[in-house]
Amino acid sequence: MAKISNLAIATALLGGILASPAMAQSNQSAPAPAPAPAPAPAPASARPNVLVWMMDDVGFAQVGAFGGLVETPNIDRVARMGLRYTNYHTAPICSAARASFLTGRMPHSVHIGGHATAAMPWPSHDARIPPNAGTIAANLRAAGYATYALGKWDHLPAEESSPAGPFTYWATGQGFERFYGFLAADADNFNPVLVRDTTPIRKPGGEDYHLSEDLARQAIGMIGARDAAREQRPFFMYWATGAAHAPHHAPPEWIARYRGKFDQGWDKVREEILKRQVAQGLVPKGTRLSPRPEGLPAWDSLSAQARQLYARQMETFAAALSHADAQFGKLLDALEARGELANTMVIVTSDNGASAEGGMNGLFNEAAVTSPRPVTVEDNLKLVDKWGGPETFPHYANGWAVAGDTPFRYFKQTAHEGGTRVPLIVAWPKGIAARGELRSDFVHVADVAPTILDAAKTPLSPVINNQQQVPMEGQSFAGSFSRPGSARDGRAQYVELYGNKGLWQGGWSIVTTHRYKTWEWNTANTFDEPWELYDLVNDPGQTTDLAAKYPERVKQMEAEFAAQARRYNVDPIFNLRDSMGFGIKKVQAEFARRKGVWRYAVPVAAVPSALAPPVAAMGFKLSARLDLPEGRATGPIFAYGGQLGGMGLYLKQGRPALLFNDLDGTATGVISDAEVGPGSRLLEMTLAKGAPGPDGKSDYRIAMKLDGRDLPIADPVLRLAIPTFFGIGETFGVGNDDGSPVLQGYPAGKPLVGLGEVAFDFSGSAPPQHGGH
Repeated sequence: MAKISNLAIATALLGGILASPAMAQSNQSAPAPAPAPAPAPAPASARPNVLVWMMDDVGFAQVGAFGGLVETPNIDRVARMGLRYTNYHTAPICSAARASFLTGRMPHSVHIGGHATAAMPWPSHDARIPPNAGTIAANLRAAGYATYALGKWDHLPAEESSPAGPFTYWATGQGFERFYGFLAADADNFNPVLVRDTTPIRKPGGEDYHLSEDLARQAIGMIGARDAAREQRPFFMYWATGAAHAPHHAPPEWIARYRGKFDQGWDKVREEILKRQVAQGLVPKGTRLSPRPEGLPAWDSLSAQARQLYARQMETFAAALSHADAQFGKLLDALEARGELANTMVIVTSDNGASAEGGMNGLFNEAAVTSPRPVTVEDNLKLVDKWGGPETFPHYANGWAVAGDTPFRYFKQTAHEGGTRVPLIVAWPKGIAARGELRSDFVHVADVAPTILDAAKTPLSPVINNQQQVPMEGQSFAGSFSRPGSARDGRAQYVELYGNKGLWQGGWSIVTTHRYKTWEWNTANTFDEPWELYDLVNDPGQTTDLAAKYPERVKQMEAEFAAQARRYNVDPIFNLRDSMGFGIKKVQAEFARRKGVWRYAVPVAAVPSALAPPVAAMGFKLSARLDLPEGRATGPIFAYGGQLGGMGLYLKQGRPALLFNDLDGTATGVISDAEVGPGSRLLEMTLAKGAPGPDGKSDYRIAMKLDGRDLPIADPVLRLAIPTFFGIGETFGVGNDDGSPVLQGYPAGKPLVGLGEVAFDFSGSAPPQHGGH
């Protein structure tokens, strides 16, 4: 039997941060408290609606209300209606932050200490939220709320994110009555792979489709659907846009609005934002900018071409965020027109700081992060005129992440302030008298759920999922609605992600710099970096390390970190790349279980990469039974990926065609000169992969048969390097091609009529020697 190379699996498993599925299902959970009768919730008419906009990868300084240069008038509108929290801290990565936000518990306590796709076989990281840690949605639903989730849902085990289920960790299994969105760390905003509740669906039609607009339409529809009932329930809505995570996609007219707006570069932008922040009281006078990270060039040192490229990247990011803000405004307007906005608690926040995962130069296609050769300015410039459109899947250069986290140090995935301190805005016209005020109270992501329960006058349900519930570990900050607090009063609170450690306490922080080059996922450092100490009240930019000056404070805070690490299941601490070994073993075990054969009796759609057969990494034999109707059929027999990195076997006007797309959209392939024709047929294909050459390319020999007879192919040998990672949100399908289609112009999600059983046999192929592109 063939074996799968470690590098091939490693590259194929990347997703979000790393698409390596959990090795073992852990049912461990914290001991349940003794049952206690719960007080009755308040009457429905007295309880507020709750609308949460969970932005993605939006830094502290990227929205207008926090000094940013991106125009976000609707976020600013909410800020004027209520409170801005300037000392709100989250987990440094999306899965962990969202699990904590929704459960009111610490990330490691609910088994998602990092990204769910980099799961490990122990309770802190197996990506399985325990049943005795019910979500805020489950609690509110038990109290009579309608509960809706829209957009991103990626804090679930990778191997349970297919249409086969189980659906325990999907939104509908976590307290939400309805779900409309995507099950990945990001999505193609023009061609997303969508799910309604637990069923894959085709995206709505229209050439001008954009996911942010779709999510707003769906949200407004769900809110309005309550009118069909005799008694209208309050609602809890978790609206989690793909914006502004990569890909930074926006309609062209929105991109045009920002033309030239960032030509001054990231250094000047940081200075301008800081002035705004000081003027608004968001940071104290005298705040110094954090130093530029090692390797980040000064803007004035860049070539004219580099400045052109990087400015366009930021223009596109700004357009994507502004466009999403406009859709959010439609939601607010709809609530106002219904007379419901006054009694709606509106919460706007981000899951983590701005993302530097685009690396030094940005990426024309986020999937290119796996390329053995770093993407250059010249590579990106080839697509600069198409940046932000459907021909790209872009991410900006890391200098913009530094600017987006002004004045803080570093960015997403680090334990420094740039990775963890993000905007939090809370407004509730009927319940919060303050308008446009600031709060410096220390608030943690786990505190939001208990605060919502406070506002809704809804006690924690003693039983959810037929399990006695453990208390929420977060603390309500509802008292700050009327009484401002002090940053010096902040409790001790740990943070940890892949060896980056920290603790906040009383306006101070200790933190380690373990891995800050977050675009390099395979860092393998030891965990002996010294603690740094910062006075965040006077030095929020973390410019002056005071560890040597106050060693006793460091020692006390270090002891508190260790205590919380024990309490919240933080240990064992590991590097992100360490999860790869577990993922490799999981995939190899699945390969052995199937004996190298993947068989699909009927068409399937939206299979995540963690569960897809290794068609991009290995040679194989395919057999497909067809019973085609009259006419020249066009449609996929199988498809994996899309137009920006993908491969598939299609019928194209009745002729079988094997298609390949590189990450920049370059298409190649072979097509038979013969048609399959209607009726019951057996189509077979062999893809034999040769050894890679110095250029990384291999010879691929393709042969096809129809009912046992060879089909003519004009040129059956292709020389190419097939990317083995096509993108975070891309999926595999048999008889279906969801998301961005491999065949240019094919309607995504349209099935091939007449397809029967399809089998992929890898057992006789030579083991690959590299991970592809």
